[in-house]
Order: sequence, then C-alpha cells, then structure tokens
Amino acid sequence: MKVTSRGEMLGTWIEANPIAILMIAALLTILSIHFAQSITMETETETFVDENSRLFVEFDHLFNDRFGTESIVVLVEGDAVTSPQSLKAMERLTRQMENVENVLGTTSIAEMVMEVEAQETGVRKVPGSQARIDEILEELEKTNPAMLHAILPDRGHSLISIALPTYISMESEKAVLPEAYSAVEMAEFPAGADTTVTGEIALMDDIEEEMNTSMGMLLMISGLLMIVALFLVFRHVHLPLLPLPIVFLGIIWTFGMMGFLKVPLTMVSMSAFPILIGLGIDYAIQFQNRIEEEFQRGGSIAAAAVETIAHTAPAVLIALIITGAGFFSLFSSSVPMIRDFGLLCLIGIIMCYISSLFVGVTVLYQLEKGRNGRNGRKANDERKNRRSPISPLLVKSAAFVLQRRQAVLAAAIVLSCVGLYADTQVPIETDMNEFIPQDLPPLIQFRHLHNVFGGEDQLNIIVQGDVTDPETLKWMDDFGDYVVESRSKVYGAASLATIVKGYNGGSIPKDKSEVDAILDRIPEEVKFQYINGHDTAQIILDIGQAFDSLGQVGIERLQNEVGKDLIWFEPPPGISVIQTGEMTVMNTVIKALTTGRIQMTLLGLVLIFFILLLIYRDLVKAVLPILPMFMVIGWMGGVMYLSGMKYNPMTATLGALILGVGSEYAILTMERFYEEKEKVEDVMEALFIAMGSIGAAIVASGLTTVFGFSALIASPFPMTSSFGTITVLSVVFALFATFTIFPVLLIWLENWRKKRKADAAG
Repeated sequence: MKVTSRGEMLGTWIEANPIAILMIAALLTILSIHFAQSITMETETETFVDENSRLFVEFDHLFNDRFGTESIVVLVEGDAVTSPQSLKAMERLTRQMENVENVLGTTSIAEMVMEVEAQETGVRKVPGSQARIDEILEELEKTNPAMLHAILPDRGHSLISIALPTYISMESEKAVLPEAYSAVEMAEFPAGADTTVTGEIALMDDIEEEMNTSMGMLLMISGLLMIVALFLVFRHVHLPLLPLPIVFLGIIWTFGMMGFLKVPLTMVSMSAFPILIGLGIDYAIQFQNRIEEEFQRGGSIAAAAVETIAHTAPAVLIALIITGAGFFSLFSSSVPMIRDFGLLCLIGIIMCYISSLFVGVTVLYQLEKGRNGRNGRKANDERKNRRSPISPLLVKSAAFVLQRRQAVLAAAIVLSCVGLYADTQVPIETDMNEFIPQDLPPLIQFRHLHNVFGGEDQLNIIVQGDVTDPETLKWMDDFGDYVVESRSKVYGAASLATIVKGYNGGSIPKDKSEVDAILDRIPEEVKFQYINGHDTAQIILDIGQAFDSLGQVGIERLQNEVGKDLIWFEPPPGISVIQTGEMTVMNTVIKALTTGRIQMTLLGLVLIFFILLLIYRDLVKAVLPILPMFMVIGWMGGVMYLSGMKYNPMTATLGALILGVGSEYAILTMERFYEEKEKVEDVMEALFIAMGSIGAAIVASGLTTVFGFSALIASPFPMTSSFGTITVLSVVFALFATFTIFPVLLIWLENWRKKRKADAAG
C-alpha cells in the first residue's frame, strides 16, 4: 500500500501494531486507577478565589487566619430550654467539647448564666432553681440584650455554638462532628428540650457526601441513556455499543490525569463527566461510522482502517481543537473552580480522542478482520445492507431549507437578535443555598435555624492599630451605632467595644490599664472573635439574610455605602480599617461567575475564528462553523428569559460550551463537504452527498451527547440539574442549526466565493 500522507502513515502504524497499542492502553489504565486515588474534593475558599489575588490575601491573612470561624450548632427547642436540667446538660456538653482538638470555644445560655452567677456569688455554677435562672435572664436582658438574643431569642429556642477556626482542613472540621453528636447524647437533655446538630460544618459534610453519591449516580444514568441512544440511532453499524466502553476508557484516563496533575473535584467540575461522556462518544462514533462506510465500499479491511484514520482523524482533531478553544475561554474567569472545570474538560476530550483513535480503531479493525476471516462473503453482504434510515431524511431536509433559504436565514437572525437582548434581562441566582438539594435534611435544619435566630450574613471590618486604646474602642462603638442607625439593612453591630462594655457595666473605661484588666477577665471563647493579639480587632455588622433580602447587587451597594461611612467616620490616628470577610468574597465571586459569561463567550468566538483561520487559511471556512453557533447562543438567551431560568455559576459557562460543542458538528459536516467537493463540481450535489454520508453519525453523536447531558437533569443539585436542562436544549438547537442554518450559510458563502472569483477573472 502506497503511503502518501501523515494520516495514512499513522493509519498504517495503527493497523500494524495492535498488540503494542492495547498493551500501552492497559498500562495507562492501571496508572490512571492508581493516580485517581489521589483526587481531592474541595469546597473551600480556594475554589472560589485566586490565591494570589489581593482579595484572597486580605481575606485569608487578615480575617480567616485571625477571626474566621465555622460553627457546629446544637439547636435546643421545647418548653424546658431554660430549665436547670437543660442548662446543666448544656454545661456538660460545652465542658466536653472544649477539650476536643481544634475547638476554639463554645457559646451557650448556660455559660452566660454561670458567668453572672459567678460575679454575684463567687461560685460559677448553674443555679438550682428556675426562679434564680429567670432573675439572671432578666438582668442580662437589661445589661447585654444583643448577646442574649443572639443565643436565646425566646424561651422556647436556644443554641449552643461550637466554634472551629476556618484555617484548619475540612477533614479536621469533620472529625469534630462525631464528637459533637456524642457530647449531645452524653449530656442527657431532659424531656422538653429537643436537640438538633446543625450549622455550616454539618451542612457541608452532607453536601460532600451527596456530591460523591450523585456523581456515581450521574455516570450510571449517563451510561444507561447512552445505550438507549446508540440502539436508537446507531444500530445500522456492527457493534453499535462499542463507542460506550471506548469513551469510558477515556474517562478512566481523565480521572488518572486529574490525580496526576492535582486537579481538584469541585461542585462545578463534578458535572464535567456526563459532559465528557457526551462529547467523547462523538469521537468514537465518527471513527466507527467512517470505517463502516469504508467497509461497505469493499476492498481490504486494512485499507478501510487506513482510509478512516487518514480522513477522519484530522477532521475530528480540528473539531477537538475548536471544542478545546471553547473550554479554553473558561480560563479567562477569575474563579478557580471555573478554570478547573475548563481544564478538566480539556483533559477529558483529549483522553477520549486518544482512546477513540488508537483503541477504538484497533479494536474495530481486529474484530472485523476476525469476523471477515470466519464469515467471508456473508460479512461483506451484511455490511452493504447496513444503511441508516436517517440519511435520506437529512438530505430531504437540507433540500427543503435550501429552497426557502432567504426566509430561513432571516427568521434565524431575527430570533437570535431578540434572544441576545432578552439574555441581558435574565436574572442571576445569588443564594448559594439554592445550588444544593432543597430536600437535604441538614439544609432544612439549617434554614430552620435561620428562621428562628435570623440570618447570619455579616459584613466584617478589620481594625488594625492600638485596638485596646479607649479612644479606639469608643470609635468602634460609635461607628457601630452610627451604621445601625443610618443603614436600614444593618441590624446590629458587635465589636471589642461591645464585649468590654458588657463586662464593665455598659461603659468603656477611660484608662487603658482598666481595659487590659477587663480583657484579662473575659473568657477566651467570648473574645476570640473580636480581638487578635493587641493590634487587630474586628467589627461585625449583622445584615440578616442579605442574599434573600438584598441580592448580590444590593449587598454590593451596601458594602460601598459602608465603605463611604468608614471614610466619613474617620478612625483615630494610627488606626487602619478594611472591609473583608466571607460576604465580601462571595459577593465578588458571584459577580465574577455571572457577569464574566459575556467575556468568556466573546473570547471563545475570537479564539475559534483565529484557530480556524490559521488551520484553513480560508475566511469562508473560518466563519462558517461560528455563525450558526452564534445564532444558537441568541436562541438560548431567549429560551432562558421566556422560561424564567436564572444564571448560576454553571450556566454562566453556557456560551463557551455551545461554541465548543456546537461548532464540532458544523466542522465535521464542512470537512466532509469539501472532501466531496473535490470529487464533484456541483456544490449542491457535494452538500447532499456529505449530508447523506456523515449526517447519520452527527445525529447519533448529537443524540448521545443529549442523552449524556440529560443525566445532569437527574442531579439532586439544582445548579447541576438546571445546567443539564439548558445544555440539552443547547445541543438540540446546535443539531437543528447544523442541518438547517449551516447548509444555507454554506451554499450562500460558496456562491459568494464563486462570484468573487468570476468577478476577479472578468
């Protein structure tokens, strides 16, 4: 066989080395299983904020390392919340938890009652009579109402807060949870005082467990749906289910590369695998479809394998590069978990391509060679009789739209323009709790906690300098009062000044030595949130359930107003202040996730255009695959607006995804069109031949992609489920555009090219 191109050289090598290819594949699989064990799951701040950014540095070093805490909360409800028996049970629980590693301290109504009892009687204990407890609570109502209401809003509800530092690992946080459950059981709360362990750490632990469970479920559902799709639209070939194990082999290699390159698994990236199954199976289908086509033409099986690789491998590689360019645009995001999602998708499509090209073609070639040797003429007859019923329908649909090309193109453009405008009106989901399963028991308990005690969203202001100076304390106190009075959405302010006043009869001492003496008396678990060392303190502004009441835009506006207040209400000389904290970080992240989608889409468009121009050095070929997908982006904007959908961190990647996935169908069709155009003169005939030859494979790969993405709809995470719905619609629209808008644009641009050549010749 005469070899005339690199593609044929590669095909000849693959045909001649099946054992070497399969052995390398087996070795890669073993290594992948090994490295996959080191994949880590991350839900911490580093997945939202770049570690090198000023925002992260201020948050991590000024707030997180010094004041950042997360809590395990024990909610106590019932008629006997403030009874002596309940308070003694609280004391037993807190005493046990304070000896647990990494626990900073505990806060409970029992601690407050015992502190007052110690000040008045000299003995730190829970009073034995209900009358004495009620007397102390009435006293606290007068002297320290803010702190009292924070943990005892009414006599039927109270909480015990077990504080942990946020700088410890998630594994260390989760290790405290069993200790908390054990302490609650051993505390022996009386009847009429029901307990529930809840809070951020309990919620995140259950979310992680749900993520692990749902990822396995999504992969299983995706695989089952793929089987259905392949039986429906790919049964005209021998071994229609073969693409499935080939793509799963690519997924195993992807897991291995994740572990090797230290790419973490996040709430966003866990959705990449059903996407990769949908995309990766396309490569296996294209190779198998072309080799079947070559088998049907007769000739040797070896020649069929070489021809398949020579013509299909470059076309699919170009499609992969364009898909990769769409994912590469995600690297422009300032949010690490979006960049990790883009990187994971890039790794995945490369692994699936390699698996399809080398393992897929090798297995097909070997199976067909063995089958042909056994059955001979019968196998050849079967190949010639295998025809897809979809191909004639696609040719007829292309002819139908081309007869009405002007109306089709006008309607597509108008709908796209209207949709692009409607996209600007699509709202943004800003409540992070809306991204997780709404029936998750810890979330229900967490929301119940918020409903009883109010929201716990806060703005954090870090004060640096001589923070124990009476003048500085007075400024903190006055500033807190001023902000609460002037900003209706700030419900309270707590600071070092607040607790000093609480332990000094409601006033701030005028002498620094008195302040130091008071601070020495205050338990560490009470003051650790407000002072670190002698030069850093914190003001906490309570803004309730801000994401529900204000939204991302409202919180940003409130932060700006508080920033102006800090400038106007100037701190004493030598004192510096800065706004930071979780709300500042999350507000910035949500803004970056949702507003960056336009930049990512535009970057994807530019990248794809220049890559195609570089590959083809032909303006028509560079523009052709982009135009239909740009229209699809507009259509999807209209669908999201009309259906009432919202943008979230995952749907913000929609434009880049449509460009990457949808352009592939257009490129494969275009490649086949120009291959056929070299054989026939008439462009319409070349188009119909291309549609009849590759159309069934594109429909098969498109529908398997749709079925793969459909698995996401079954996710218990609303963010992932809505992303699945939107991507399924996007792929359906991309397929529709490939067989309607693309032929019209192709013929129009080819006629334009022909006319230009004629004019130039004239």
